[in-house]
Amino acid sequence: MGNAVYRDLIQALVMVDLDCLCLAVPQQYKYKSGGRLMHSCDFDNTRDVLDALYGHSRVQLPYGLLLVGY
Repeated sequence: MGNAVYRDLIQALVMVDLDCLCLAVPQQYKYKSGGRLMHSCDFDNTRDVLDALYGHSRVQLPYGLLLVGY
């Protein structure tokens, strides 16, 4: 929910000699909002962001990526 995937991708850009970035993301994140139990599909959301970035010709990330859902 804090868009950590964007922060992690940018931080990886400034790492030296990085060949592959491994991101571990929970399948779902459960939380309470206004007393109601909510959940967000973090893995699905992260996968969609990464598919959009790696599938676009304008963005060329200099490293490979491994996405792990737990």
